[in-house]
Amino acid sequence: MQPIFLSKRSDPVMLSTIITSTPIYVCSILSILLALSLSIKWDRARFRLLMFMITATMFYIGHFAFYNRTISVVPITDTLYCFSYPAIFPLILIYIEALVLKDPDYKRGLLYLLPSFICGISAALIYATISNEEFSEFIGYHYYFQNYNNLAGPAWWLVIIHRAFRIIIAVEIPLVLYFGWKYINDYNRMVENYYSNTEDKVVTFIKPLMIAFVATLTASFISNFLNRNYFAESIWLLAIPALLFSSMILLFGFVGLTQNIYTRKIVEESAKMDAEEPEQAVIPLTPEKEHIMAAEIRKLMDEKRLFLQPNLKINDLAHMLNTNRNYIYNAINRGIGLSFAEYVNKKRIEYAVRLIDKDREILLTDVAIKSGFASTSAFYRNFKLYMDCTPSEYQKRGASITASRPSQ
Repeated sequence: MQPIFLSKRSDPVMLSTIITSTPIYVCSILSILLALSLSIKWDRARFRLLMFMITATMFYIGHFAFYNRTISVVPITDTLYCFSYPAIFPLILIYIEALVLKDPDYKRGLLYLLPSFICGISAALIYATISNEEFSEFIGYHYYFQNYNNLAGPAWWLVIIHRAFRIIIAVEIPLVLYFGWKYINDYNRMVENYYSNTEDKVVTFIKPLMIAFVATLTASFISNFLNRNYFAESIWLLAIPALLFSSMILLFGFVGLTQNIYTRKIVEESAKMDAEEPEQAVIPLTPEKEHIMAAEIRKLMDEKRLFLQPNLKINDLAHMLNTNRNYIYNAINRGIGLSFAEYVNKKRIEYAVRLIDKDREILLTDVAIKSGFASTSAFYRNFKLYMDCTPSEYQKRGASITASRPSQ
């Protein structure tokens, strides 16, 4: 049986080139921007995002060669593809670890990428030794048509590599989602337990972007697993995932360029807070002692109106009460049932409500500042959370009630 010959596509060559090269340009431009920012100031999370973008560029170069049927460069592009495809998902997790963990395990990161290196190196060695006839058989039988029944020798081993990294990716996807979600949640919880003002500190956009991006890549993985050549038959079908991937990567890169700086600052500041803690054995408080400490926190907060300080930290309470920070947030978490940020912001909203009740004509921006909020957006968000209405709705509601009262 002879290898199947490829049919020529009727799609315009220029259009095919533009669509399939768009993700390459997006990844390349973002890689340049990240490299320039790193030349100005080093940041470990941004460096790992750069590694992701470079790897994604390799991945889309492999796609470009496949969909434009540039057979002559397949040994290079398919080697890049065999390495980069199973590396993309671990690199997302490696980036998140560097973004939100105080001490990410670099050796563990290399372990994540070990299957990718094995696939890439194996493909490179096979392509270096494969004969022209065996290469033609691989292209004619499997590369576009996923038929491997008539293959043997190096061509058969290339099929095994392609199947192996698909299995690897199937294992990686749920692990990346689980641990990425966990790391981001743990970081946000740490922020809420250390700071009263969480504005521009919590990781907000990375989580939905991670989910959307992984979901997009998963859809791509499923389509590739079933039959990648299905998209190769029509450039219009290919345009949908190509533009979708480009948009997701663009958003991912933009958020990475803007968010890395302050998350790193927060991680370093929290580490400094840990270092400032007194070196003493932290014995867990009994429920009774947690209740007593929670009462002391309430008293101190009300008497000194500490919640009006925009930059109030849990360490400030620990110093005032001459105790350990762990005791403070455990007392708040378990004794009051809220995180430190939730407790302080709830107190701020209670104070804001009193200000509005006292003066129905007061400017809400003044209320936000006087209540201890660092921004009006944080004020509006927390007011809606605790009062189930916006500040303006509450203000208008109170004004209408006052106007409807009969004169004495």
